[in-house]
Amino acid sequence: MCGITGLVNFEDSVLLHNMCNVLKHRGPDADGFFQNKNASLGIRRLSIIDVDGGNQPISNEDGKIWTVFNGEIYNYKSLQEDLKSKGHKFQTNSDTETIVHAYEEYDLDFVNHLRGMFAIAIWDEKKNRTILIRDRLGVKPLYYHIQNNKLLFASELKALLEYDEINLTINHNAISDYLTYLNIPAPETVFNEIKKLRPAEMLIFNLDGNFYTKKYWSVKFQKNNLDEKVRMVSDVPVGILLSGGLDSSVVATIAAKKSNNRLNTYTVGFENKIDNAYDELKESKEMAEILGTNHHEIVVNSNDTFKILDKVTLCLDEPFGNPTTTLNYIISEFASKTSKVVLSGVGGDEMFGGYPKYRALQIFQEYRKFPKSLVKNFGRIFEKIPDNTSEHVVKGKTFFKAWKKNPEDQYFSLISYFDEKDKEKLLNFKTSLSSRRFIDDLFLESKKSNAKSFFEKLFFVESTSYLPNNILEYTDKTSMAVSLEVREPLLDHKIAEFAANIPFSLKIKNGSTKNILKIAMKDELPRNVLNRKKRGFTPPLINWLNNSISDLEARYFSEKRIKEEGFFDYEYIEKISKDYKNGKTSNYVKIWSIICLQSWFDVFMKKYNFTI
Repeated sequence: MCGITGLVNFEDSVLLHNMCNVLKHRGPDADGFFQNKNASLGIRRLSIIDVDGGNQPISNEDGKIWTVFNGEIYNYKSLQEDLKSKGHKFQTNSDTETIVHAYEEYDLDFVNHLRGMFAIAIWDEKKNRTILIRDRLGVKPLYYHIQNNKLLFASELKALLEYDEINLTINHNAISDYLTYLNIPAPETVFNEIKKLRPAEMLIFNLDGNFYTKKYWSVKFQKNNLDEKVRMVSDVPVGILLSGGLDSSVVATIAAKKSNNRLNTYTVGFENKIDNAYDELKESKEMAEILGTNHHEIVVNSNDTFKILDKVTLCLDEPFGNPTTTLNYIISEFASKTSKVVLSGVGGDEMFGGYPKYRALQIFQEYRKFPKSLVKNFGRIFEKIPDNTSEHVVKGKTFFKAWKKNPEDQYFSLISYFDEKDKEKLLNFKTSLSSRRFIDDLFLESKKSNAKSFFEKLFFVESTSYLPNNILEYTDKTSMAVSLEVREPLLDHKIAEFAANIPFSLKIKNGSTKNILKIAMKDELPRNVLNRKKRGFTPPLINWLNNSISDLEARYFSEKRIKEEGFFDYEYIEKISKDYKNGKTSNYVKIWSIICLQSWFDVFMKKYNFTI
């Protein structure tokens, strides 16, 4: 796992080294550079495979093709043998060198021979072009800037900000998108001048300045074997992020069976008894005892998370409203003390139908002929009940609000936090594009992958939007900030193709989510793990906000600050905050998302030269 960067069509050694230094946290073990007048590549390396011999950049035999990459190629050994049989000469035993020879052999189609997670940059002197590639599911990020026939790229956006000639301007449409999704979907970023590759996308940039992007993969429908796909290719110790839930327990169980060593497992819990409903310390400890792992626990409180918000904001590069980001940073930092690589159960919900929103959408389909008048009446009843009566009341309000005629409208309602009317009240600027454009485009695109039913289309949309733009984005940034590689075995692309082919009725059956995964693991996992109610890896944010709302308001929502910035409408913020304190707890996500956006302004405006 590494941080990569590069320049094309100009040479600037100082800039290249500065960009690499910004990425040092991603690769503290070594750095490496290739430079000529047309292209320069840089890397910070976290040594995992071929620790002594796998330094980058690396070239083919005649030095005409060079590459740097971030990630791991899990099938590199078999691919290496195949390439050797075709006459290629290898100087190392690293997965990186496999990339350059595979490209030499198969040209742009080489990526279809790779299995793993990766962000790759290749400089091809023979064809005078640079190729940037992001892995199929979007595990590893890659940002780029193109201006005046020049290309700059990096694993993190902040590295590109070392280039003084980028005249940064805030992308107002992206801010609006953030308020809808709590993240900024690719290819957009918070700055108009910088883009990021989408999952399974490659960018081909020619020295004449012409460039284009193309998608090289989408989910296919074919059978596969789940057990074979837990990837543990590593020359350093491997650990597991263990919540005690189904997905991480599946990964931990299979990994423990395949490992000859006693594995480390890591769990985060919460200090206050009032937060026990979110705490999985007991469950994860029980699972660790069953597997015989070296189990490590860390306990946190609201102060632990709020005090590192700005630090985590810097790690994330862009505004990010998912409240799990600080938790992920804490558990990653904790795990990095004893492991360089950890496995995670991320992706299980998207692959096998684990989220409550999926069950809601299934209910909408099953009861689509239910009288709309009754739906509206139930919705009105829930609206009259105060939010703070019960968490179920808030969920009920969300459910009935989303019960619309069109399934795509239902889905968009369930995943939206600020609707367009809310944003018009909050923002002191107009946007030119609707945030729904991403979802509408993906539903249309899903048809190209032969998705026919709504739930097949939904699988495509979720695996190309929510998963990479939200879950995988913060997982990469918060773990690599502390030099920890996180691997997601359930997101091997062959598993994605397998999961796409499972009828949705087998994923959620009789109200039981991830039903097919539970059946597959019924002889491997205890019954209480299989039947455990989903909690999700999330902090007790409402409880924490209740304890700290006054301090947070003073820092982020003061009338003086809001009016000086001129970005938000102070009266609207004052209203949602007042309503929250008066019992409308459903406002907590809106409040948190604005806090995170204000934190981003604080961190990046102090460090870089741009204005709101």
